[in-house]
Amino acid sequence: MKKLAIPLAIGIIGLVLTAFSFMSSKKGNADDIDISIEKSSFIMPAAHRVYANPDAMDGKYYLFKAKITNNSNQTLEDVTVKYRIPNYIDWTELTVSGEMFPGQTLVVPCYPKFKNDVTEKTTESVEKAQIEITWDGADDDDVIEEDFTFKLTNRNEYVYTGIKSEEISSWADIYDNDALIACFVTPNDPVVKYYTQNLQEKLLKGEAASVTQKPEDAVRFLAGIYEATRKSHMVYSGTKGIPKSTEDVQSIVQQVRLPREVITGNTGLCIELSVLYASILSAAGIDPIIYMVPGHAYPGFRMNGQYYAIEATGIGGEGLGNIMSAEDAFKQGQKQLNEFIQQSQAGDPRYTIVDIHNVNAKGVTSMDLKDNDFMRKKVDDIVASWSSAQQVQSSNNGNNDIIVPENRIRTNSNALSFTIPNGWQTMMSPVPQMPIVTAQVIAPDQMTTVTIYDIPVSNTQQAMATVNQYLTNLGMQMQYQVNGNAIAGQTYSMNGNFNWIGKALSRQGGIRIVAVGAPDYMYNQNSGIINQVYNSIR
Repeated sequence: MKKLAIPLAIGIIGLVLTAFSFMSSKKGNADDIDISIEKSSFIMPAAHRVYANPDAMDGKYYLFKAKITNNSNQTLEDVTVKYRIPNYIDWTELTVSGEMFPGQTLVVPCYPKFKNDVTEKTTESVEKAQIEITWDGADDDDVIEEDFTFKLTNRNEYVYTGIKSEEISSWADIYDNDALIACFVTPNDPVVKYYTQNLQEKLLKGEAASVTQKPEDAVRFLAGIYEATRKSHMVYSGTKGIPKSTEDVQSIVQQVRLPREVITGNTGLCIELSVLYASILSAAGIDPIIYMVPGHAYPGFRMNGQYYAIEATGIGGEGLGNIMSAEDAFKQGQKQLNEFIQQSQAGDPRYTIVDIHNVNAKGVTSMDLKDNDFMRKKVDDIVASWSSAQQVQSSNNGNNDIIVPENRIRTNSNALSFTIPNGWQTMMSPVPQMPIVTAQVIAPDQMTTVTIYDIPVSNTQQAMATVNQYLTNLGMQMQYQVNGNAIAGQTYSMNGNFNWIGKALSRQGGIRIVAVGAPDYMYNQNSGIINQVYNSIR
């Protein structure tokens, strides 16, 4: 018995030590757990379904990613990560990791599931996200708690990029959120569906272009949307895109009215009109496209592999000149589309499209909106204004070929009052909404731009006031200083901040202003050529 007692005691001690070691491995210590949080600076309610979907745009949009590293020499079991956003999302478990070995790192993304009523949010606010990490055997003191704040915008706020300021290196980075404009396209909105139904029945006499799949019928439908806005005396005007900073992210932020608000308010900026057209086209079963170009956006559709466009802002407004017919608006859209194709094929990153149904398939889907009796009554009032409308005829006389525009020409250095560097491209009268813009000359990198204004006024101050008024009508803002005939300033638009310098020249019939500049993030880099052009202005 004595011979057996010694090995038995040793065995018992071994079992006790093993059990103790096993219990210790489950406990761990919070001081040995490292956690870092990569977070989004803002969430847009309009895109709440995108943020909730880990498959949308390959998981690009999330609230945060928690990187957890086990720096202890123990194995942690059932590591649990959960989070909440007070007043919006209750405690929600993100993951449970069965075992987390010493030195192992766990990355846990959070795709927040807000309720649909977040799209009723009309003011922005700063909210707090709280994170809690526990594991089996952890004491109360070992529970890891983290929190951070983020901006929850209002439902109409559209933020053009979420990339940190120091990481922006290209035009595409400034407009990294282009696809999210599809969240504002609301074909299933009961108010938009009611408007579309009336458009088809009252103005287009039962048009069903999506059924025929004939481009000429779809063009006719596109012209019908234009006629509906024109006959209701809709005005091209709207909100302004202004630069805003959210912690380490600086972006252009714009209030974008929803299609139902554009319809019932009878007014819209170019991006808002584009979203309205896209909503109606989608509700009618046609594939909508929004074309994004420097300083502008316009709508169209894709059918049978071909693209079509219309200049929705041709409806005009105060200070914008004559109102285009549907045919002229379509011709202008096709002309712009041809230039779009040329610039896009040349690799210009400023010319992009948002194919609404394509990004829908990638998880970028629209918000749900409740029916609204008051808005339906407003639609009825608008429909009444169509009563004298005739059935819309095809806008392109059955010819669906894209017409090549002839407004792009080359010029020599004597044609304008400055020296044009070799390889630069000149566009005459490039902005129909601003007849005072005689020409624009663009560098091969598509960043440095020279703009020539001819304004029929008597002095520089009046000239600048006129330019400022046109920019305001187009949803832009400008700050500037005049020193003799020298001018310097910055223009804020949906395309970002543009820094420029220029000179005012007195000419027969008015003042000519020649301004040269580049986006603020490229201005210093291109300052050599900017100063060279500036010094050549005569």
